[in-house]
Amino acid sequence: MKNIPRPFFALVFLLIAACDSSRPAKKPVQAAAPWSAPVPTPKSTAISQVAWLDSERLMPVLEKATREKRPVFVEFYASWCAPCKVMEEDIFTQISVYQYLNANFMNFHTDFDSPAGKTIAEIYAVEKLPTVLFLAPNGVVLERHTGIANPSVLKALGDSALRKVK
Repeated sequence: MKNIPRPFFALVFLLIAACDSSRPAKKPVQAAAPWSAPVPTPKSTAISQVAWLDSERLMPVLEKATREKRPVFVEFYASWCAPCKVMEEDIFTQISVYQYLNANFMNFHTDFDSPAGKTIAEIYAVEKLPTVLFLAPNGVVLERHTGIANPSVLKALGDSALRKVK
């Protein structure tokens, strides 16, 4: 550890502190009625090839997952979270990662700072970012990981989740 420069530790500390979401909560927003949400459809972003479902709310995703009998991969992120950007730009763009997620899961990501994201984070006790969850179609957490999840971690968690839903 003598060879590691001090600025490195400061940077690591700042990244960890930046993603601590224990900021004061804003006034809760009442969720929309379940029948008002459109059925989510996959979308791809310019940066990522993960087929994220186009939905702000998790309930329509879970309903679709139940109909299709597929587990759900959930990512919590925020625009201010540097490790979240690493996940988006360096992990989710890897062919092995997005092919694995798209083939085995319904993929949903939510902005931690949005009203819907805050509600979902509260339900699943998400306090730090990035956090990923693998959910059964009924919404039960099969696997959870907080922090940057490299491809081997995502695959191990996903494989474990798939074994649990069979």
